[in-house]
Amino acid sequence: MSIWRKMNTLFRASAHEPVARLVDANDIRIFEQELRDAEQAIARSKRELAHLMAEKTRLDRDNTGLQAAISKREQQASQALEQNEETLALELANLIAEDESLLQRQRQQYAKLRQQESQLRRQLRDSGRALKHFYSEMRLAKANRHAEQVTRQLRGHATGLHSYMEDLNVSADRIRARQTEAEDVEAALTELDEEQQNGDLDARLKAAGIDNGESDGAKVLARIKAAQTQSEPADNSQPQP
Repeated sequence: MSIWRKMNTLFRASAHEPVARLVDANDIRIFEQELRDAEQAIARSKRELAHLMAEKTRLDRDNTGLQAAISKREQQASQALEQNEETLALELANLIAEDESLLQRQRQQYAKLRQQESQLRRQLRDSGRALKHFYSEMRLAKANRHAEQVTRQLRGHATGLHSYMEDLNVSADRIRARQTEAEDVEAALTELDEEQQNGDLDARLKAAGIDNGESDGAKVLARIKAAQTQSEPADNSQPQP
């Protein structure tokens, strides 16, 4: 089928669609229209076959009647000869010859009709099987087309979802970084507050003359002397009398 016939089929399949659309973009539409055209052609062929069969039946009936007429006239010619009616017998013989010629032609036509019927029956049978096959192909093509569309949609959704996940990860990282920074700042402020509070307390304790627990040289020396005293052995010797 030429590209112009394809375009013509497309126009009939989608008369209200833009003319500028390409055939390849509408291949399934064209295929569906071609299937409908094939169905209509098969229906027309069936009607033609029915007319052919009817004509064959009529011709067979005529041949039967003509054969009966020939047989009857043969009997009549035989009777005319028995009665020495040569002229009548010849007249009947001429009619018989005409009918036999006609019968021969009609039998040839009948044989031709039978042959055409057989061929057309075979073509219809093969076309019917092929049409079923093409309908299966169309359903498969539609299923594949739908699968392609779903796959493209899923691929687009997956790409979009991946982008969303990346954006969420970036936002979450930024939030966590800000929270960590805020916690670090809060910990530093707390540490500074504690140092300031401890410094003020030590100053007040020192001003009041209260030991704040800090070590100095005098305390360390006193601790060492006390440790030495505790470690010296006791003198248990008795004076001699």
